Amino acid sequence: MKVLNIGEELDINDFIEWLENGNQVKITDLAIKKVQDCYESLKILNLKEEPIYGISTGFGQFQNKWIELDKQGELQVNLIRSHAVGVGDQIDRKIVRIAMVLLLNSLAKGHSGVKLETVKLLESFINKDIMPVTYEIGSLGASGDLAPLAHIALTLIGEGEVNYEGEIMETKEVLKIVNLKPLKLEAKEGLALINGTHFVTAYAVELFRRSKHLILTSLMGASLSLEALRGSDVPYDENIANLRRHHGHKMVSMIMRQMLKNSKNIKSHSHHSSHEKTQDPYSLRCLPQVVGAVWDGFGYLEKTLNVEINSVTDNPLLFVSEDKVLSGGNFHAEPLGLPLEMVIIGLIEIANIAEARVSKLVDPYVDELPSFLAGEPGLESGYMIAHYTVASLLNKLRGLGMPNLVDNIHVSGGQEDHVSMAMNTATRSMKVLEMVEDIIIFEIMMAVRGLNLVQHDELSLYLSNMLNFINEKIEFIVDDHVIRNVFVDYKELMVMEKYKEILNNFENYPKSFL
Repeated sequence: MKVLNIGEELDINDFIEWLENGNQVKITDLAIKKVQDCYESLKILNLKEEPIYGISTGFGQFQNKWIELDKQGELQVNLIRSHAVGVGDQIDRKIVRIAMVLLLNSLAKGHSGVKLETVKLLESFINKDIMPVTYEIGSLGASGDLAPLAHIALTLIGEGEVNYEGEIMETKEVLKIVNLKPLKLEAKEGLALINGTHFVTAYAVELFRRSKHLILTSLMGASLSLEALRGSDVPYDENIANLRRHHGHKMVSMIMRQMLKNSKNIKSHSHHSSHEKTQDPYSLRCLPQVVGAVWDGFGYLEKTLNVEINSVTDNPLLFVSEDKVLSGGNFHAEPLGLPLEMVIIGLIEIANIAEARVSKLVDPYVDELPSFLAGEPGLESGYMIAHYTVASLLNKLRGLGMPNLVDNIHVSGGQEDHVSMAMNTATRSMKVLEMVEDIIIFEIMMAVRGLNLVQHDELSLYLSNMLNFINEKIEFIVDDHVIRNVFVDYKELMVMEKYKEILNNFENYPKSFL
């Protein structure tokens, strides 16, 4: 999908496909009509000189301050300038792009009162890859993502900075280069541009986009660990999953069965003598129950995103057919904050269970592998300290597990007395994702090393293909070496298209978490 039709119902998985392969958006004719009708309706309503929040009144605690008709455009400009108070790191341009598309899609529903020129300029910014510079800190996840969105709105009126062709430039200079004119804001427009959940949603979309790859990689890593530790595939039996009945449990068990299918290595250890273990540790045996619960958490996020990316989340809202303006709270990001907090905890749980397997891979009392995966234990330390790094990452992750959502702070003189803090949840989710990815990479590194150090029977075709690919790309060194260099090699390998092709090459590959 190269062109995304704005105004039509979006599906989250189709939207992600466009994010990865497309670069243009087009506002549909029907959406254009809705925008124009709503704009004309607002102009007529405004002439009645009745108080309408944020149009003929001030904002927040200033809701009772009357604004004359000839001052309403100035009110909107003042709003944008005063609310552009973001601090912290710049938001990645990929996230900014998603937020701009979601903002455009919301305005195109025809309930926000903006003029056609406004949505067309936003469309041009996206299509010409002009990405406003904005910042992570400032939104409370209620009253919309005010500060970060205000920096976007600032560029639409020709102020602030944008990222264009790899450089940060003043907006007014870029507008000259691409022959675009800045907006002259009218009633309601500033509020419509900044009063939505588009940045929280954008982070959630990007987290969701990357998470299936992460979960499948974690299951592939667990499969390699199972092979290296000579575990059992019995816990992934379909009969066990059917008795528990959870969808995620069934999906994880199915994926593990596919990844381990026809492994002679596992079968060669399926008959235990009386002195051998009859059950594996929980980090192998309870994988479907743990990661399956995380899978279902992402299913909840998927359902939420399918709703949110098609929602109108500013305030007040205009209903043209009923000739009225309604003030509510669609800007409140609690519906996103809750599933985001859930999947953050889920991702940390994936890291927790992966670390438990890493601990087994280097355990000197595990018979199946050399102590600490050393070529010559004692003279060499092997991957002893790699486990320390995993433990350090996990410690930081546990600190990031504290939910922002439960920390309410009253603002705007007590008028806005419950906020979601979902933007802080959203930015935190990306930090969690990246640390979990690192822990999974360490597990795969160590499982592959274990398999390379010892003789083993034939692995499943799936894992054999993966192991061969890794060994072709990354030199196996028996002796002690700089492990960080190997980690960097693995990190680069896991974004290669060939890696993704092998990772996803199993029967019944799931296109959705649902």
